[in-house]
Amino acid sequence: MTLVLYHRTTIGEAGTFVQRGFVDQEWDFGLQDAATGKNRVVTGVWMSDRPLGKAEGLEGDALLEVTVEADQEELADYELEGMLWDARLWVVPAAFLNKRARSRILKVDPDTSWFHKAWNGDSDSDPER
Repeated sequence: MTLVLYHRTTIGEAGTFVQRGFVDQEWDFGLQDAATGKNRVVTGVWMSDRPLGKAEGLEGDALLEVTVEADQEELADYELEGMLWDARLWVVPAAFLNKRARSRILKVDPDTSWFHKAWNGDSDSDPER
C-alpha cells in the first residue's frame, strides 16, 4: 500500500531531503508521559496526512509531498494521536522513510522563494542542469 504524507520545512532542507534523504530530529510537542508526568521528546521526521501551515503553528517556505510504501498499521507506533483535531500526525524514523519513501517539493511560498525552481529529484528536472 502507498500513503501520501506531507512535511513543511525550509527550502534548503526540502532540497536536501529530496536529494539525500531525511534526517532525524528531536521534537517536543509539549507531550507528557502518562506514567511519569515528564515531558516526552520524540525523535524522527514529522509527517501529516494533509498539508499543515502557519495556522497550525508551523513555519517553512516549502511543502514536501512524501509517498511512503507502507500501510497505516506500519505507521501506527509512530502516530501522535490527538495532536491536531483535523489531521493526523506521525514522527517517523528517518531510516524508515529513507528506505520506503519518495519525496518531492510540492509547493513553495512565492513571497519568500522567488528564486526557487521546483525540483523532484529527477535529473531531468534538476535546477542545476
